[in-house]
Amino acid sequence: MILVGLFGRFNMKKIQGKSRVLLATFMLGLISNLSLARDPQAFPLPDTLKPDVNFWLKVYTEVTTTEGFIHDNQHLNIIYERVSFKPGTSYKTRQKVIKQKKKYYSTALEYLAANPRKRLEKAHHRHVKALWPEGTTGSEFKSAAERLRFQLGQADRFKQGIIRSGRWLPFIREEFKRLDLPDELAALPHVESSFISDARSHAGAAGLWQFTRSTGRRFMRIDHVVDERLDPFLATRAAGLLLKNNHKITGTWPLALTAYNHGAAGMRRAIKATGGTDIAKIVREYKGRTFGFASRNFYNAFVAAHDIDQQPAKYFGQLQREKPMVIQEVQLPSYYTAQGLMTAFGVKNNLFKSLNPALQPTIWSNDKYVPKGYKLRVPKNVQPANTKQLIASIPKDEWSLEQKPDVSYKVKRGDSLSKIARRFKVKTHELVALNGLRSQHKIRIGQVLKLPNVAKKQLKGAHPVEPEAVFYTVKKGDRLSAIAKKAGVSEANMLSLNKLKNKNYLYVGQTLRLRPDPDVLSVAANAKVLNPKEAVKENILRADPSNYRVDRDGSIEVQSDETLGHLSDWLSLKTMALRQLNNLSAKSQLDVGQRLKLDFSRVGRREFEEKRLAYHKNVQDRFFKQFHVVKTETLTLKEGDSAWLLAQRYRVPMWLLRQYNSTLNFNLVGTGTTLTVPQVKKQPN
Repeated sequence: MILVGLFGRFNMKKIQGKSRVLLATFMLGLISNLSLARDPQAFPLPDTLKPDVNFWLKVYTEVTTTEGFIHDNQHLNIIYERVSFKPGTSYKTRQKVIKQKKKYYSTALEYLAANPRKRLEKAHHRHVKALWPEGTTGSEFKSAAERLRFQLGQADRFKQGIIRSGRWLPFIREEFKRLDLPDELAALPHVESSFISDARSHAGAAGLWQFTRSTGRRFMRIDHVVDERLDPFLATRAAGLLLKNNHKITGTWPLALTAYNHGAAGMRRAIKATGGTDIAKIVREYKGRTFGFASRNFYNAFVAAHDIDQQPAKYFGQLQREKPMVIQEVQLPSYYTAQGLMTAFGVKNNLFKSLNPALQPTIWSNDKYVPKGYKLRVPKNVQPANTKQLIASIPKDEWSLEQKPDVSYKVKRGDSLSKIARRFKVKTHELVALNGLRSQHKIRIGQVLKLPNVAKKQLKGAHPVEPEAVFYTVKKGDRLSAIAKKAGVSEANMLSLNKLKNKNYLYVGQTLRLRPDPDVLSVAANAKVLNPKEAVKENILRADPSNYRVDRDGSIEVQSDETLGHLSDWLSLKTMALRQLNNLSAKSQLDVGQRLKLDFSRVGRREFEEKRLAYHKNVQDRFFKQFHVVKTETLTLKEGDSAWLLAQRYRVPMWLLRQYNSTLNFNLVGTGTTLTVPQVKKQPN
């Protein structure tokens, strides 16, 4: 309507030369400005959150990474001081200054807490009090003394992120359009990675979209050969699928975005605790155990980042974004060395790496081939008609019909990563990268480490093995002794790990644990066990909306793949005790979604939750090591159909089907029920 009205004021035929150009420029500018606004229905900004968004606008545009704010961590509009550091100031020195500043303001707030209405003589007391509303009580000042926080500025980083974003934004917007996602979501990498495609976090997240390994495996291939998190094109589709699933679970985009940081299960708990999906109420009132500053502020930071991205000149002056990345893909018919491909396509090492960031160090060290089926990125000047000829020109010693096998070493008591590296004449950082280790100081006795192929030439102890498995499914004719020998573990350990009383009693389909899960328990080089609470906490199933927590009344909601045997095992109780507690007969079976009372007399709630989370993480990790979600399909159950039959038809486990339909009661679904079905694809070998 606005555009029609404006056009109606002008007779375009009368406008000549520069005037017409100026009008065209004006109209383009107007159209551009109209596209700047967020959809207020999909991405609302309640009045109560405006101060928080303004805080992030300041962080992203007014203070650089050599500055920061000392502020209140709940009322973000209360900024006590802008702290500046000289360029090159060490991290240790910065932390010392920040600690001193916090102490300074904490003392001032405690004084105000004791003297809220006293006439103030000191200027800094008057300064602090003036930041707070008139009538602030002593108890509020006392609480504020415990909420001091330092936020590092991001203006220089954000500015560079805007410039970098030009490389990826056109593709992101196009991909999100295909997935029927709002255009606003394309600004999310500003918050996650500043559009740095190979960004890595201390928590193990990687890439433009900062996927952790456990979440990323749901949608991508992540191993020591290919890590698709580092490929912005593949990771963008994965991020879109995750956001879309989050929205289906939470019902709103503010909560779907918050779930990207806090997890879908966490947001379901927040919705339940606050009685609705109001983002402002959740941010202000929800007190979840893990709902910290980052999660509480994720949506606010996103809104600020989006608004800056849409009008960067307002904050940074005129900027020139990088040109979009234009690529050409060639699907490989077999396995090839990186050098063979570079030679065939006439591409230098650095360019080849930048075009194919998902390829891991094992490829570049020639320990692994670029895998069959991989979509190789080559310069756009390569003629598509020539690609088959170029690949056919690769010498026979530079390609293979099979992948190179892994070489492994089992960690012994007294080993450290540096010792193992010296023994096999390889670099410590190579072992860290090859095994996806978070630290070179954390390995455990019995852990199987992959080694570079050059280790074959060194001392005994390295041998080709299958990827280290944690579980084994019993097949017809299996014996425990044969399984143990094949897995390289002892019968005694398997009996202990699986709590088997009779080694001769196995059944087809039974799942046996071969070794402790390396993703859950990590052991230092001196064999000291790390705190399992911390290990599991890092691996909470963020993309899983299921509720694995214990409610306040000591009950739980039964989830897929759980039995009374599992629950009693995690509680160190007999199953009969749980049956009696819940009035269940000996023939009663558990239903998914059923509520059960638990007895925590032998095992605490937190320990139970950790065991439960570890179990489900193992189940899901095993699945996502073999498959990843490529798309979803909406289907309606026909007569004679069931959710179980649908899961069998599409070859997806019931727990995964439930995750994509988390609001449905699977015990009540029937003819006419509409389900979202994830379609999965087998991961390449």
